[in-house]
Amino acid sequence: MSDKQTSLPKLFNPTAAVVLSLVFTPMFGAFLHGLNWRELGDDESAARSMGWVRGTFIAFVLYLVVDPFLQSMAFARYLMMAMLVGFWFSWALSLGFRQVRFVREFVKDNYEPQRLGKAIMLGAFGWVAFSALAFTIMLFLHVTGLDPIAMPPAS
Repeated sequence: MSDKQTSLPKLFNPTAAVVLSLVFTPMFGAFLHGLNWRELGDDESAARSMGWVRGTFIAFVLYLVVDPFLQSMAFARYLMMAMLVGFWFSWALSLGFRQVRFVREFVKDNYEPQRLGKAIMLGAFGWVAFSALAFTIMLFLHVTGLDPIAMPPAS
């Protein structure tokens, strides 16, 4: 019986990963799904999931660079939220729900669940790091005088 337990794949709950990706970006869920695909031996799907991780990371870094220069446009205030929702739907519909279905149909309960505590802490750290980087960029632009946001006149 212990041989059977050791041969079970260790997977993160794919449904929880999809849901938590609403909070921690699709980068989070795609990373966990990529680890799951590797554990299941599907290197092609793992590579696609990790491609989403890289693509989302690049898009959010570009957002950090471009956002200060878009502040005068009306849509800029909602751009980050639109990116989060758009990326989540794109990832969930293209790969996220695919793993949920695969695990439900083929793996079922024949896996050892991985704990999500460390993953959630890394996701929270990711948001803190993103916020710190955004603040650093904003501060750099303001201190150097490159800040494109018009300051109100002094009274």
